[in-house]
Amino acid sequence: MIDYFPLVTSIISATFAVLVGMQYLQRRKKHQLIWTIALLMFFLTSLLGFTSQPEIMGANVLLYKLYYVLAAPMVALLGAGTLYLLTHKPLGKFFIVYIIIAFIPFAALVFMSSIDSNELTEGFEKIGGAAMPSNVRIFSPLFTIPGSIFLIGGALYSFWLGRTRNYNLLIAIGGVFPFLGGTIQRFGDPTFLSIFHTIGTLLLFIGFVLSREYVGKRTKQRREEVKR
Repeated sequence: MIDYFPLVTSIISATFAVLVGMQYLQRRKKHQLIWTIALLMFFLTSLLGFTSQPEIMGANVLLYKLYYVLAAPMVALLGAGTLYLLTHKPLGKFFIVYIIIAFIPFAALVFMSSIDSNELTEGFEKIGGAAMPSNVRIFSPLFTIPGSIFLIGGALYSFWLGRTRNYNLLIAIGGVFPFLGGTIQRFGDPTFLSIFHTIGTLLLFIGFVLSREYVGKRTKQRREEVKR
């Protein structure tokens, strides 16, 4: 039976990436560029998760490696973008350097590793890291744990600072769902991963749309105050 949740996730994340990318072109904020890259990675991994199902294209080793090498760093980049937004340059820069340092050996090991092709019988989102050697899989938490902490924690912190900004609560909850799905999958149950990815992406997207409306209203109010 085909799982359509990864396809839905890829459509939402692609739309999300375009909107954030347009914001970056207008405002040139670094967090917008980082989030755009992360969302494009999310789009690609979700699309690969959908097409790799045996009922569609099936899995192959090269695409599996591409999927795996993008999935975990994507979460870290979402967290890095949040750091840039909330703390400006110093902490964001340090975390970006950390991501790059961790990514280089991680990517090298992913593409040099022998894959257990017997595991490539289902879509990538169900396989997860099962076909990867353990020395590669240990890298994944180095990206997903701090990335999730910064994304979720940053949104909760912003919500606490401005209680009228309820969209931050949606962003925080949106960050929790993919983290929970990935954690459950890591312990051997991939059942909820694609569903949790879709729910999380949708909540993040709604939070983003509401934040645009909030910023737009605040900007309009300030302009009216200046005119007075």
